[in-house]
This record gives sequence, C-alpha cells and structure tokens, in this order.
Amino acid sequence: MSIVTTTLGWEMLLRWGHFLSGITWIGLLYYFNLVQTEYFKEAEASAKSDAIQKLVPRALFWFRWGAAATFATGLGIFAVRGGGMSIDIYIGALLGTIMFLNVWLIIWPNQKIVIASAKQVAGGGAAIPEAAGALATAGLASRTNALFSVPMLFFMGASAHYPHSFSLIALLSAVTLILLLEYNGAYPAIKNFSFFKKLPTAGKMGPYASIVGVIHCGLGLTVILFLLLEFL
Repeated sequence: MSIVTTTLGWEMLLRWGHFLSGITWIGLLYYFNLVQTEYFKEAEASAKSDAIQKLVPRALFWFRWGAAATFATGLGIFAVRGGGMSIDIYIGALLGTIMFLNVWLIIWPNQKIVIASAKQVAGGGAAIPEAAGALATAGLASRTNALFSVPMLFFMGASAHYPHSFSLIALLSAVTLILLLEYNGAYPAIKNFSFFKKLPTAGKMGPYASIVGVIHCGLGLTVILFLLLEFL
C-alpha cells in the first residue's frame, strides 16, 4: 500500500515537512537573535547598511516562509489526527501560532521599513523617520519569539514522550501567562488600536535585551508552564 494512501502516511509526510520547515524557521530565528543582532551592535555603519540591504532580505525570505510552512503543516497534522492529543501539544501549538503571527504581522512589516530606509540612505536620500521605531518593534517581537521557542519546542516533544492529562485550570493558567507575555511583546505594534489604549502600557525589552537574559527567561517560562501542567 502506498504511503500517501493511508492516514498514517499523510501524517508522516506532514510531520516531515513540519520538521524541515520548522528547523529552517527556528534556525533563522536563533541566527537573528544570537548572531546578527550582536554583530550589528559592533559593525561599522557601512557594513551594517550593506548587510541590511543584501543579507537581511534573503534571510527574512526563508524566515517568514519557513514560518508559514511550519504553521500550514502543523494545521495539516491536526486535521489528519482529528484532535484527541495531550494538552502539551495544544500549549506548543498556541506558542507556535503566536510566533507565526508575530513574524507576519509585526516582524516582517517593520523590517520592510528598516530595509527600505537603509536603501534610501545608501542612494543618497534621508532615512525614513519611522525606521528606528520599526526596528525596535520588530526587535521586541523577535526576542519574544525567541523566548517562546524554548517552551514551544519542549512541549512539542513532551506531547509524545511526557504527555500530561487535560486540565482546564492548567490550560487557562498557561494561556493567560502566554498572552500576557505576548501583550508585552506585541505592544508597540498594537498600542494605537483603540481597545489597547484602555489597557496598561507595556512593550519593555527588560531581560530580553541580552542573549543570556532571553535564554534564562525561556528556560524559566518552560519550567513554569511545565509545573502548571504537572500540578494543576
């Protein structure tokens, strides 16, 4: 029997695609946060400008489409499986979905402004006034994605190797914590919408500003979410 004629076969193909695209996406996420950002802090202005014009767009192409393919294949797996999975996979999927939305709704639109500004300056024009703010907005969303990636990968693995039973209290607690962190990460991009003007201000980089800080926060968030699922 052909692999593509069985439900199990389709799931295997989707998982393969999920792994390939996910490695591409998260690998570039770590490149941006662990390598490129730190390089830009030390690079000469001319080198940084050249990289923004020529390197960054190429990396962002694979980054955003890797995210899209990861999200699409993940939805495909859910469709084939039809539910009935452990709570861990739903926590991982929520984190992954938020990360996907951050890529397409915050990081990419703001990085386009940064790239356009660099090209304009290189051509002898003035910098786009919004470029500095766009860079900061994209940077915070990217750091938030780096934070979320640590528990996301843990719970994707835990769904098969250390699954938890469903608990509504644990789910609601985990979702609330994740959404609060996302509110901080997305705040610069959403603060002008009327609904969010009524809520407390946020959008602080805080410990995410350093590589060590975001790694420690990611590990800490993983532990907290694990304890919520383990004991609630």
